[in-house]
Amino acid sequence: MGRRTGRVDAPGPAHPRRNRSQRGQAVSPHRTRRRNVGILVATVAAAVFLTGCNPYDNKPLTLDAREVPEAVRCEPTGTASKPPALAYDVGGPYLVESVVDGDTIRISCNGTSTRVRLVGVNTPETVKEDSPVECGGLEASDFLHSQLDGGQVFLSADPAQGERDKYDRLLAYAWTTDGALVNQSIVELGHGEATGYGKDYAMSRTFEAAAEKARAKALGLWACPPPLAHDR
Repeated sequence: MGRRTGRVDAPGPAHPRRNRSQRGQAVSPHRTRRRNVGILVATVAAAVFLTGCNPYDNKPLTLDAREVPEAVRCEPTGTASKPPALAYDVGGPYLVESVVDGDTIRISCNGTSTRVRLVGVNTPETVKEDSPVECGGLEASDFLHSQLDGGQVFLSADPAQGERDKYDRLLAYAWTTDGALVNQSIVELGHGEATGYGKDYAMSRTFEAAAEKARAKALGLWACPPPLAHDR
């Protein structure tokens, strides 16, 4: 992402000509310095605003947490090239063995079939034992099937979330081979809630903003009757 910096003009001659209204009035060097600093700060702030990343265009995202994603430690099983726009440290590619439900997939990790739970999202239940299929669950699963069936993914872990959850599933962000962040797409389309389950996660603000937009439009599960708080 490019960054523009403001240019502060060099000071003029040491003794500039003053008009009559200025004669006898000394210009404080501290005041001049404060004014120049203020101009610089305002210019930089404007540049950041104008060049800020759109969190919905599948370009590298600006992370909000102190921790950033790091590559999942599994040997690659796919052959796809890493998308040029994908600037994060990722592992893979990995062949997707299957889609379990709206927020869980299976890959082969170092020779073992391993479940991967997508970080920062929670979709309605469809396969939980002794639980009914929840509103919006089938649609969430169908979406993940449409994105990943027979495909390959790149995965990043989130140190703030830990490597695995209580069910021994890998916790990860998943990118498609064209650079789309699957976790984010799920939230944007209303197929899942944005949540870290009481822990911070790197893309929390981006996901929460996307969830608010989906809620406002009553997309996906947001058109379902309450309650919408599901188990992991």
